[in-house]
Amino acid sequence: MKLQEQYLSQQITSPASDAVQNGLRTGDSQRLKKACKDMESLFINMMLKEMRKSIPKSGLFEDSLERDIYTSMFDQQIAEEASGVGRGIGLADMLYENLSRQG
Repeated sequence: MKLQEQYLSQQITSPASDAVQNGLRTGDSQRLKKACKDMESLFINMMLKEMRKSIPKSGLFEDSLERDIYTSMFDQQIAEEASGVGRGIGLADMLYENLSRQG
């Protein structure tokens, strides 16, 4: 093992990186693909949430806990559908390609 590889392996100690390395060692590419799709879905969900913050309040609907819950669930469903259709936005493919090379 080269010195640089040893240094990098000591720096990466998160459970997620361990799971990626173990998944690649066992050849379980399906788990890695699912994790990448889930990450893409999470990213889209966060993006939608931030986009909603930029819309001015109209006063037509009052702010309530119920509305916040519904909006959150709606954004989550949109994110899951968007990442699951075809290639999604392409983030999952890029993540999978880069993470599978590291193994």
